[in-house]
Amino acid sequence: MKYYSTNKQAPVASLEEAVVKGLAGDKGLYMPEYIDSLDEEVIANMKNQSFHEIACTVARMFFGEDIEPEVLDGIVKIRSPSRPRWYP
Repeated sequence: MKYYSTNKQAPVASLEEAVVKGLAGDKGLYMPEYIDSLDEEVIANMKNQSFHEIACTVARMFFGEDIEPEVLDGIVKIRSPSRPRWYP
């Protein structure tokens, strides 16, 4: 997947380039060129999932082509609070 600058004045970047640079050369944020839609069934089922499971689903939408699912799951697990402060 390629990532574009929100200011649209910098060349597209790979995930590695976007992570290493942080900000694009034009000071824009990097965003994926596209994000697949979640189908209604997946969204409806989120009410039955843990914060970690939801975070993994969303992270796959942004990074799924570039990071293996098991690796991404591990990253999300390490970085996800067991219960976020805003979570009821």
